[in-house]
Amino acid sequence: MFKGKLIYRTVALFMAVVILLIAAFGVAAVFCVTRNYENSFIAQADSAIQSGLPDSLQTILNSSKREFVKQYEIKKLLDSYSSVLKLDENRKCYILSGAGGEVIAPSALMQEKVQKTPNLTNALDKHTKGSNSNFSSDVLDYAYYIKPVTDTADGYIIYIRDNKNVLRDIINQLLWVLLWTLLAGIALAVLTAVYVSRSVTVPLRKLSRRADSFARGIYDLPAETGRNDEIGALSKAFNHMGSVMSRTISQIGAEKHKVDVILEHITNGIMAFDTDQKLIHINPAAADMLNIDSDSVSEFDPFFEKLNAGVCMAEFMYLDKYATEIRDITYDGKHIRIYFVPFKMDNDKTAGIVCVFEDFTEQFNLEVARREFVAEVSHELKTPLFIIKTHTETLLNGYMDDKKMAKKFLSTIETEADKMTALVRNLLDLSKFDVQKFEMKKQVFSIDQMLRGIVNRFALEAEIEDIELKYLPANELPQMYADPEQIERAIVNIVSNSIKYGEKGGYVNVAAGSMYNEVYINVEDNGHGIPKADLEHVFDRFFRVDRARTREKGGTGLGLSIAKEIIESHGGSIVIESEYGKFTRVTINLPTANVN
Repeated sequence: MFKGKLIYRTVALFMAVVILLIAAFGVAAVFCVTRNYENSFIAQADSAIQSGLPDSLQTILNSSKREFVKQYEIKKLLDSYSSVLKLDENRKCYILSGAGGEVIAPSALMQEKVQKTPNLTNALDKHTKGSNSNFSSDVLDYAYYIKPVTDTADGYIIYIRDNKNVLRDIINQLLWVLLWTLLAGIALAVLTAVYVSRSVTVPLRKLSRRADSFARGIYDLPAETGRNDEIGALSKAFNHMGSVMSRTISQIGAEKHKVDVILEHITNGIMAFDTDQKLIHINPAAADMLNIDSDSVSEFDPFFEKLNAGVCMAEFMYLDKYATEIRDITYDGKHIRIYFVPFKMDNDKTAGIVCVFEDFTEQFNLEVARREFVAEVSHELKTPLFIIKTHTETLLNGYMDDKKMAKKFLSTIETEADKMTALVRNLLDLSKFDVQKFEMKKQVFSIDQMLRGIVNRFALEAEIEDIELKYLPANELPQMYADPEQIERAIVNIVSNSIKYGEKGGYVNVAAGSMYNEVYINVEDNGHGIPKADLEHVFDRFFRVDRARTREKGGTGLGLSIAKEIIESHGGSIVIESEYGKFTRVTINLPTANVN
């Protein structure tokens, strides 16, 4: 389509130029021929007049000769001027009466009626020469007034008239020549236009295909460079542009890929909006954090209004607010901090807003846990310290002499001091686990002997609590390579809890076995059990299912936390299953050791 349009336009342009040139030449030629013909006619008539034609004619007309003799002599006289005046059947010379303009000679033309023209009218009325020519007139004429010899006589008029047939023939021939010239010029113009347009459209078509390849992302297809004219220079410019664009697009693609990879793997959520409030980018972290996709985000203002962020696009567009804005929100149980960062274009105008979403739920929970931890430690230390202080004050105020009462008070003080010592020791051990500085003293030992020893240790306590305590090995247990003191400490904490919080008349079974290079230990009781809502928190520090009962039994809420840290530091796992009011089962899995 592009090629056809250019050819048609080129052909039309060349044809228009040819037609205009030939038309202009034709008009000029017709004008020149006509003007030359008219000037020649007048010059010939003037030459005849100046050569004595009027005088000779007046002599003949004023003579006393007979009329036919006068007519004969006038004819001979006009014949003698025939070559000067170019008289023929198209151009005739009349002798007219100066009074009425009737033809009086020659006799051959006396029957013709001469139409009065402006030139003839001037000669008749003003007795002057009439030699003006009119391009639109049908005839070309010349009238010369011959004054009479006496005042009483009438004058004569020499009237030369040309019917322009010769001029018309010349113009017709000229027009035919111009017509054939026009046709030839048009044909030549068409051929030239086709040649010129093809010489332009062929390389332009190639450049057009080159531009299309640019649009499709193909920049390495070379354009024709064999010409040394402007088209060749344009082709070279296209090739250079293609190579530059190829390098630039490659660099941009690499940078975009790098940015996309960074945005996809960055833990913070990223969203970008343009000044029309339309979403232009969202990374996977933001989509996962907010549980959305790009289609569900309408515009900036409605989206952040839904999040209760308290911002709008107008703040950044019309208030010249280029500083980072920070908002903290709670969304779907998460604590999220949003950073709003405007970005600009080259003209220093705001181009949009980048929103960075940081999920600080863990830090928030840790801060809450820290506060709760401080409160719990303070609470756990407050009661023993208060008891120690009051008992000490009582002793100092007069009970030192009462040995029985003093011994009772000192025993209470010792018990409370032991509780604080145990609490501090547990806290120190947990802090060491937190910073991974807990020293393990690993060695090979028998887990079977350890479990039997633990069951024997708690046998008396279980009997006092009216609880049946059993050890149930499923098969022969392999040797373990671990820190026996810490493993024993973890199992003791669990067995101790089962006995403390078990039901009188109930049971505590300690089962063990090995499977797939692992040793499993189950401690199960049919005590009060743990509510389902509390199961996920049983390993939290200072967490107690029944605080009053736990404090009565002397617990601090750190036993299971320490047990979990010990087991996981040995590469094992610990899981608690329970149904409230029915049972509680603690399962420990520990990897065995290759001691060969």
